[in-house]
Amino acid sequence: MPSLWLGLRATAIYAAFLAAATLYVFQLSSPPAGLIQSLAALLPFQFLAALYCVSVALRGFGWQAVGFGRLRWSALIWFLPAWIVLLAMVWNIAKAASLHDFMALGAVSLTLLIVTPFLIAFAEELLFRGILLRGAMATVPLIYAMLISAVLFGAIHTISAISGQGLSGTTQQMFFAISVGFFLAPIAVKLGNLWPLIIWHWLWNLAVYASQLAEVWHPFVLIGIGMQTVICIWLWTDMLRGRIAG
Repeated sequence: MPSLWLGLRATAIYAAFLAAATLYVFQLSSPPAGLIQSLAALLPFQFLAALYCVSVALRGFGWQAVGFGRLRWSALIWFLPAWIVLLAMVWNIAKAASLHDFMALGAVSLTLLIVTPFLIAFAEELLFRGILLRGAMATVPLIYAMLISAVLFGAIHTISAISGQGLSGTTQQMFFAISVGFFLAPIAVKLGNLWPLIIWHWLWNLAVYASQLAEVWHPFVLIGIGMQTVICIWLWTDMLRGRIAG
């Protein structure tokens, strides 16, 4: 039965599992030598985490009820700024590294670069914009459900500290993730389907990792995400007025 308690419990289990996996990979065993090695080490844990989220979704909600209902295509306009930011990142990467440079990584490395980010995106969207958000919506008012989803999405990124990331970097990552969660939560409700969010999140992760490999920085990203967040304040207001009117 969908509920806030179910969402919070699933989030706690997911976070505990990933924290333990990160501790094992980066502290208790031989630390990975680089990005590709890190993706390889995390792959089995991300696969298990995704399976757990699918299990909770099917048992507690059903596929459509958890967020895979009919896609409302007209609502994609709200998501446009985030896609523009992603395209700008890809363009920036393409100027610094060619397709041949990435192909030179080899089939195994490319597979890891594609598959692991997808599993991360799939599990996080299913958990935070599916299980947690939909469960909270069944228990508390919409505004609180979306806030809970956004804040906990940011909080889970503090797990990066276990991998050796510094306090400053972890704090920045947490607040950036809260901003992303702030605009993804109402978009998930508005769209009625998680696949556009999963695909964007996957490509975003892929662009971030590719940027690390190509040693590319994107100073415009914060501006673009900030614009998306401001636009979504309007969406929050619009949705809340609709809920009140209903």
